[in-house]
Amino acid sequence: MLCLVVALAAEARPLLAPHRLQGVSGHPYRICAGEQTHLIVSGIGKVAAAAATAYLRALIGDTPAAWLNIGIAGHGSQAVGTPLLAHKIVDAASGKPFYPAFTASPLCRTTLLHTVDLAQPAASDAAYDMEASGFCEAAQRFATSERIHCLKIVSDNPQSPYQTLNAAKVAALIESQLDTVSQVGEHLRTLSQQLHALHADPPGLAELIAHWQFTATQQHQLRGLLARWQTLVPETPAVNDDLLSLQSRDEVLAHLKQRLDEVEFFLIPEETKDDQTEA
Repeated sequence: MLCLVVALAAEARPLLAPHRLQGVSGHPYRICAGEQTHLIVSGIGKVAAAAATAYLRALIGDTPAAWLNIGIAGHGSQAVGTPLLAHKIVDAASGKPFYPAFTASPLCRTTLLHTVDLAQPAASDAAYDMEASGFCEAAQRFATSERIHCLKIVSDNPQSPYQTLNAAKVAALIESQLDTVSQVGEHLRTLSQQLHALHADPPGLAELIAHWQFTATQQHQLRGLLARWQTLVPETPAVNDDLLSLQSRDEVLAHLKQRLDEVEFFLIPEETKDDQTEA
């Protein structure tokens, strides 16, 4: 799942068709949803962004998700229309920093991003917005930093002041970077799925715990054995009739360990190994 948080309806509008999003009624926020994406329009300001982020989290529940704050931002030196991922977000009022984690090379330039309470001219080699720190403050309560990012499109700079902006210009700026938004979003969605799979219970764990009353220590051992099984022989179920016919928890653990010890494991393809043996 990819969750998009935007401040303005003008920022949301260009994102609807590419993500096949439809409006969802019955909520205090404008929410649009698709098969793998949810979007919420928060309103302006960090408090509004935090509240909307928390609301969307409550709506999707425990569904594994990545979180992306998309919007416009002023910048002291970058050209209007430039897409930027924030590598550090600082709340200007409190000084509190947030550090999104990149698991691969960023798909566009990165920037320091200051979240301010009132619109102001951009200065220095940094970006300025009004939502990112509130978004991060809320999102970090239920997602890890790899899955929380802010993508900003430069809307104003010293040569093009923010006072000239209007809804049409904001929508056009977002629309000009739909490819970048799509690439960043897809990367985050895939990463979220991979992280969830990595930390998910291995196949068979729930069934075995329901069948025998393992101690907490034994559950930890069982989880490790089943995780090894899933890595070494994922095509073969660990739980079978022989395992279920055992009489005790200790027998189950010993049986799994013995079966794992018997698995042949090669660091090179077997056909390559055979060729080397013949040579």
